[in-house]
Amino acid sequence: MKIRYTTIRFSLSIMFLVNLYSCKSDIAKNERLKVQKIHAVEEVKTSKTIDHMNGVIFFSLDNGITWENKSEGLPTTIGLGLGAIAVSDNQLGISTKDKGVYLFDFQKNKWVNIPTDKQVLDNNPGPLIFFKEGIYVGTQTGGVYFSNNRGKTWTNLNIGLDSPTIRKFTVIDNKLYIGTNAGFYSFNELQNTWELEYGNGSLQVNGITEYDGNIYLGTNKGLFFSPIGEKEWKQTLDDRTLHNISSDDHTIYAMTYNVLLSSTDKGLNWKNIQEGLPAELYTFNIIKNGKYVFAGQWDGVYRKDASNQIWKSYSNGLPPEFAIANMKVYKGMIVVSGNQRKLKEGMTTNK
Repeated sequence: MKIRYTTIRFSLSIMFLVNLYSCKSDIAKNERLKVQKIHAVEEVKTSKTIDHMNGVIFFSLDNGITWENKSEGLPTTIGLGLGAIAVSDNQLGISTKDKGVYLFDFQKNKWVNIPTDKQVLDNNPGPLIFFKEGIYVGTQTGGVYFSNNRGKTWTNLNIGLDSPTIRKFTVIDNKLYIGTNAGFYSFNELQNTWELEYGNGSLQVNGITEYDGNIYLGTNKGLFFSPIGEKEWKQTLDDRTLHNISSDDHTIYAMTYNVLLSSTDKGLNWKNIQEGLPAELYTFNIIKNGKYVFAGQWDGVYRKDASNQIWKSYSNGLPPEFAIANMKVYKGMIVVSGNQRKLKEGMTTNK
C-alpha cells in the first residue's frame, strides 16, 4: 500500500507540472495574441491617419459624429471650387478643376471620372448641378457647359448671359437658375437661352435659395428677394456683402464675410448666430439634416440642434484645419469637401 500511495502521489505531481506548463503556454499564447492585436490596431490607426490626411471628400452616416474619407478614385492632387458637389435622386457627383466631373460608384465605393471636354477644363470649372438627366458645369471664364450623355459630348450654353463667370446653380419649382458676376438668370429650355431675372453688370450673385414662396439672392450688394416669378425685388442687409445664402423649413441663413446671420420672418429681421464658431471667420455653407443644422467652416464642421443657438465642433475623422468649402445631403448622408485652401494671414480659429 505504501508503494502504491507513493506511485499515485508521483503521478499527481507529474499531472500538476504538465497542467502548470500547459497553463503557462496558454498564457504566453494569449499574451502573444494580445500583442499581435495591439500591433494590428496600431497599424489600422496609422493607416487611417495617413488615409484621412490625404482626403478631400468625406462622408458621415451618423450626423457628423464620425467622418470617413471617400476620396478613392480621385487624383493625388486635386482642386474643387465652391458649389463643386451635386446630388440628385440617384447621383452624387463632383466637379474638379483638374480632371472635370466625377460620379460616385456606390458598388465600387469609389469615384469614377466621366469624359470632360478640354474646353471645360481650360475655363476653370466650379459649380455643378444635375437637372433633368443632364449635367451642368459652371466655369469661371467660359460660362455654362452641358452634357446629356455622361460626358461623351459637351455643349456651351451662354446665349443671354452678360458674364461668363458662373458662381451658383439651383433648381426652384423645376426651373434651373444661375448666379453670375452680372446678375441672376433663369434657363429657357425651349430656346436654350438664359433670361435675366434680376441684376446688372455689377451685381455678383453668390448664393440663391427659396423660402416660403420667395427667392433670395446673396450678393455683393446685400440680400435681394422677390416672390417666385414676379420680379418684385426688394433689398435688405444692404450694408453687408453675402458670399452665400441658404434656408431650411424654418430659417434663412445669410453668410457674410465676418458673421453668420439668421431670420425666421422671411428676411425682415436678422440675428447673429455666430456663437461657438471661429471668431471673425465666415461660414461657407449651411445645411440641415433631420433635426440638426450643420455649418462648414475654415477648420471643419460645426453642428447645432435647430432650437439651440450654440455651435459645437463635429470634425472627428477630418484632417485638422480642413476648410469645408462644400456640403450636401445625399439620402440622409452628409457629404463634405475641402478645396486645399488654408487660413489666410490674420485669420484665426480661436472661438
